[in-house]
Amino acid sequence: MKKTNILITTTMSFSLLLSGLSATSSTSTTPTEATSITDGTEIHRDITKVSAPVKKIQTLYISNVRANAGSKYKVIASVEKGKVLTSYATKKVGSTTWHKVKVNNKTGWISSTVVKSYSSKTLNVPFVSQLSPVNAPFGCEGASLLMALQYKGYSKVGLRTFLDDMPKDKGGNPYKGFAGGNPYANQNGVFQSIFPKPLTTYGKEYSSKVANVSGYSTTQIKKELDKGNPVAVYVTLDFKKPVWAKWKMGSAGTKRIVDNMHVVTVIGYNSNGSYYVADPNSKKEKYWVSKTNFERAYNALQWGVVVR
Repeated sequence: MKKTNILITTTMSFSLLLSGLSATSSTSTTPTEATSITDGTEIHRDITKVSAPVKKIQTLYISNVRANAGSKYKVIASVEKGKVLTSYATKKVGSTTWHKVKVNNKTGWISSTVVKSYSSKTLNVPFVSQLSPVNAPFGCEGASLLMALQYKGYSKVGLRTFLDDMPKDKGGNPYKGFAGGNPYANQNGVFQSIFPKPLTTYGKEYSSKVANVSGYSTTQIKKELDKGNPVAVYVTLDFKKPVWAKWKMGSAGTKRIVDNMHVVTVIGYNSNGSYYVADPNSKKEKYWVSKTNFERAYNALQWGVVVR
């Protein structure tokens, strides 16, 4: 969306300020407003000219929000480091740009010297738990793929039906189907998983737009997200360091595999390098994972299934 310059008066509604969008901002490395001081209640709305593309910014330090644009005005709030704020307008005072923000129901201004531009891409994928109401402790692959299918409108079935219909290999070969055939209970000596190729084949029963993207880089995954396509990725449980082990996998023989493997649906990323995931094994449901932890876990195998 193009940037625009608009005129703001005291009668302009708050909703109008939300009509713009921008992803860039100039920042300075001088933390002149990076302190926590006292509260205040004075709000100045006497603004005549501002540049008002709505955008996201993130604080670099514990930072002050002031009653008006300029360091001479009263501090009305303090925000923690890393806080993501919406900039509804900007105003230049001397050589410093100030952002109009809202914190704790108070409208004020924060200096560009203590913030950076922030952007994110997230998909509103419906969450499917592998733990409740269906308890499938080994059903992460199916739950993750089902979330992606439901988001694209390709499936309305519940998790139990989806897992029950999933291809199985009772001989324990996850390269053919779900190894051992039972995602609802532990089976000793079986690596209970279904690998990307048979999972993709199963997904194609719901849509031909399901594809095996194993070997994709994280850059390619982000490109899929930009197109609105969630990706079920093979990572590690709780994004811990990959632990490698050898497992007998039926007709496939003995294979070296990530022993703490887990599957989640990656549904977003941000300008900090973090990734947004829907984790069927987590009570948090959806959460951000640091670039380091996500890429360490994903790059161990680089396995994924996309739903386009």
